[in-house]
Amino acid sequence: EQWERMFALLQAFREREGHANVPKRHEEDGEKLGSWLQKQRTRYKARGLSEAERKRRRASAMSDEEVKRLEALGVAWDPLAEQWDRMFGLLQAFQEREGHANVPSAHVEDGEKLGSWLHNQRTRYKARGLSEAERKVSALSDEDVERLEALGVMWDVLTEQWERMFGLLQAFQEREGHANVPSAHVEDGEKLGSWLHNQRTRYKARGLS
Repeated sequence: EQWERMFALLQAFREREGHANVPKRHEEDGEKLGSWLQKQRTRYKARGLSEAERKRRRASAMSDEEVKRLEALGVAWDPLAEQWDRMFGLLQAFQEREGHANVPSAHVEDGEKLGSWLHNQRTRYKARGLSEAERKVSALSDEDVERLEALGVMWDVLTEQWERMFGLLQAFQEREGHANVPSAHVEDGEKLGSWLHNQRTRYKARGLS
């Protein structure tokens, strides 16, 4: 039977790759395995529809047995949600190790572009304030916002960077007993002396018209 053949190909894919997230266009042994898996996800969703709705969409629901067998291989029914959770886990690891969630934009964590992902979450956060028509990306859900904020994610990168530098200044002051940072001084990989010079310039600018 065709379903059994495709399932066997999925097993082979998983044994070789270590996961069952088959790319949409992937072909295995001449068969369109990625597209077959997409159809199984549609059939899984059809389990939550009424009989009339299934007929209208021409969707057959997946049996309990098929669900069990696919889940045993690690098939994710919502791969986007699974990927988000993976990236969030990497952000947690970063935050626990570094003590903050201010991931540099080019940072890669465990082979994943975590800095880039966080930038996308900030863009999705801003989209919450836009109308449906203005949005170029999907808006973050309340739950995702809460989870990210609990890790200390700030939505305004400039504010976050200022807070990070101020924290380094506090550390310098506690260690040295003063806050007169030499202009070329680097603290924890950041140009703290040069940042403080900029703050003095910004302070002087307050007196200008």
